Amino acid sequence: MLTDVRDNLIHAGFNCTLRLLSLAAMVCAFTLVGCEKSPEAAFRFNEVELLKQEKASLSESEHFPESYRQEIGNIVTAVFGTPDAPKFPFLLGEEDDAHEYMSLDNLKLAAGPVVEDTDGKTVSGLYRQHCSHCHGITGDGAGPTADSLNPYPRDFRLGKFKFKATPLRQAPTDQDLTRVLRNGVQGSSMPSFRSLPDSEIQALVDYVKYLTIRGQFERFLIAELSSLDGEPLLDLELVKNSPPNSTEQDEGSEGAEEEEDDSNAEDREAFEEQLDYLIGEGLLETVLSRWVDTEDGLSEVPEVPAAIAAGHADHAALVESGRQLFYAKGNCATCHGETAMGDGQTSTFDDWTNNWIKSAGVDPFFEETYQDFLAAGALKPRPIRPRNLREPIYRGGGLPEDLYLRILNGIEGTPMPAGATLNSDEIWALVAFVKALPFENADEIKPMKVNEKAIAR
Repeated sequence: MLTDVRDNLIHAGFNCTLRLLSLAAMVCAFTLVGCEKSPEAAFRFNEVELLKQEKASLSESEHFPESYRQEIGNIVTAVFGTPDAPKFPFLLGEEDDAHEYMSLDNLKLAAGPVVEDTDGKTVSGLYRQHCSHCHGITGDGAGPTADSLNPYPRDFRLGKFKFKATPLRQAPTDQDLTRVLRNGVQGSSMPSFRSLPDSEIQALVDYVKYLTIRGQFERFLIAELSSLDGEPLLDLELVKNSPPNSTEQDEGSEGAEEEEDDSNAEDREAFEEQLDYLIGEGLLETVLSRWVDTEDGLSEVPEVPAAIAAGHADHAALVESGRQLFYAKGNCATCHGETAMGDGQTSTFDDWTNNWIKSAGVDPFFEETYQDFLAAGALKPRPIRPRNLREPIYRGGGLPEDLYLRILNGIEGTPMPAGATLNSDEIWALVAFVKALPFENADEIKPMKVNEKAIAR
């Protein structure tokens, strides 16, 4: 499905000329990126990821060459454009801008400054109008209001989404992202955008995917630096002296094509390999492939049992079965606590924080050990607290089907694991118990002790 990546990217992302089919034109595109006047809004470089890689790969106080920061910025901008002029791989132009990943028209509607037509309808800037004050222009979860919010806004660049119908380590579907936008996230600062028309919701969904894929690609490029030993990601010197190599030759013309010098041919081949690794069948395809046919990975939710309803004759038995599972096989009380009030485990962190606090010398409970990460743009670490199930606040949705998926698949990016050892009947019993907890008086109920032997098994 991901075929001829490089040629499509040349046509869509490196559009210096109408033909732009030669290697020299590609080099021109890379060289010119960064020389143009910077747009008013700019994507923020992932300094936290760079610092993390430096700590993992270099000696103390050593840093990667400054040229790497510029080179990565050039490559990412050539592929994905800017906040005011987004690009996306495989979108082949204005006449064919619909693709399995997203629509270029949607990106243009969501990107850029907020502009309205004479009727007050938004024609661009949806993301800045509704999202950037929390999630940031870059989608790094570090907008102007971010540090005052709890939980922090989502950083899309890790490619992880909590509330979805696909298993762990799989990308969400458009329907998953649409559901979050329409419903908001209860118990957080993420509001509902139910009042927006479907076209604007879809534009924001596409733009979230765009920021996610762009951010993941940038992180992959930064991760490559540890293996380069000072060499560039894309060595333009290899093709600096190579003449343009047009793919279109007049048939029958004599002397139209001269043989290349062997050394030039070898350099060109080496450059082609570098380019293909970065934006062909290598790093870029690895990122994009997660978003192909995401609906194929949907987890199946069986029909909700009638006993889930509080008035059903078998409801009490189902709830009691769920209670037994909560404290034994389900191993839920370890985190949610013996009273299910979310106080069982209070010193763990989500993956967005674990991404950098596991760097050498960092102790998330002592701020002096991570001042350099704060200076690079990281938000202060906060332990992630398990849900207090005595309160009917379910961030991923409170329907029985929603809770079933949370138990079945776990919650991506958090310590909440997938219920791999539970069958569907057991999951439904846990759902019934969780739904009943807010109506029990925790002060009057003796918590069941955790069955240590059952947990050990």
